[in-house]
Amino acid sequence: MLKAAGTNDAMSESEHETATPNPKGKARVIIVEDDERLRSYAMGALAAAEEIEVVGDAGNLAEGLPLVERMPDLALLDLGLPDGSGISVIEAIRAKVPECRVLVFTVFEDRASVLNTLKAGADGYILKDTSAEMVLAHVRATLAGETPISARAASHLLSLVRDEPVVEASEPDAPHLSPRERELLEYLARGLSRKEAARIMGLSPYTVAEYVQGIYRKLQVKSRGEAVFEAIQAKLIRIDRE
Repeated sequence: MLKAAGTNDAMSESEHETATPNPKGKARVIIVEDDERLRSYAMGALAAAEEIEVVGDAGNLAEGLPLVERMPDLALLDLGLPDGSGISVIEAIRAKVPECRVLVFTVFEDRASVLNTLKAGADGYILKDTSAEMVLAHVRATLAGETPISARAASHLLSLVRDEPVVEASEPDAPHLSPRERELLEYLARGLSRKEAARIMGLSPYTVAEYVQGIYRKLQVKSRGEAVFEAIQAKLIRIDRE
């Protein structure tokens, strides 16, 4: 089943063999959060990491969108901004800096917020009751290619597919994923890294990487979150099986 952030078995998709976020220098992070106290809290949590540099922070959408021009490696952002939704920042990042990782840091845990955020291309979804130590851990994990998601947010993903059968083609226009591609996507959605999935499937990491690119191309997505969302919606996979 899905693995939750805040535990040792956080839901993840490992893109790298090392946990070093940015071997070329400090990872550039922007923070968009309207609550000044929480923004300072997040900045303080990241200040403990020598490999991370906060290159900009903002308290609303109007000030947050220009921060995308600073070419961040990761954005830590809230959804509920006073002048709009943090999803607009995600969309701007995906258009301008597609390689930038996005970690949502919010109080919203309702089904619609979780699903819309993942569909927009978020790489992780954690709640504001997360400790400073875990905020830093989740930022590091997200920079390393993993995808932390809170337990309560994960439950909404499970609710989409619980008791729903997997069908070969649920709709005439549904994307076609091969059995191996669906198997791989299920493993990734349930928290396994690419390396772990490769070992279980008896494939090389290079073959798994090719499968992932094929999945993204067929589903017309750019991130793991989007791929899982689209595959669940099309009933191509289920992630609540043991």
